[in-house]
Order: sequence, then C-alpha cells, then structure tokens
Amino acid sequence: MKGVRMSPAEKVTHWDVGSRIGAELRRAATESGESKGGAHASPRPHVRTARWHHYWTGPRHSTQRKLVLKWLHPMMVMAEKPEGFVPTVRPVR
Repeated sequence: MKGVRMSPAEKVTHWDVGSRIGAELRRAATESGESKGGAHASPRPHVRTARWHHYWTGPRHSTQRKLVLKWLHPMMVMAEKPEGFVPTVRPVR
C-alpha cells in the first residue's frame, strides 16, 4: 500500500462551538432599536466577518516599527456574556 497511512485517534475530543449564535441573533432582532438614553440606537449583536487586519508593532516613531498582517476569524460582536447561555440542541434529520 502506497501513499498516506492514517491511524485511528487515541481519544475523542468534543467541542461545543456555535451552540447559541442563532438564538443570540434572533434575540437581538427582537430587541433592535431600543433606546438607551442616547441620540442613536444601540448597536445590535451581529457576526463580524473574517478578514485580514493590519497591526503596528514596536515603539512609535522608531525604525523597529513593523506592520504585521493577521487573520481574524468570524466573531460575535455585542453579544451577551456566554457564561449565561444554556445550549439549545435540536435533532437534525
């Protein structure tokens, strides 16, 4: 047998990811536009898209200062703290 050989994993790792994003976005849609006393409506929770972002590193006004390019993954913005979330699991057919 030639090519890549794969062996089974030693243990299974289970990660719960994205278990409450949909519920948080639906909650935000019902509460959108609520005034909190200012001149504008509060920003509502949303998913910020993935993108490349530039960061300056090093001392300001120095020849050692560099522009570094980093990848930012999609992220929830203005959502409630995840500690209070209760996961909702729905069966998929």
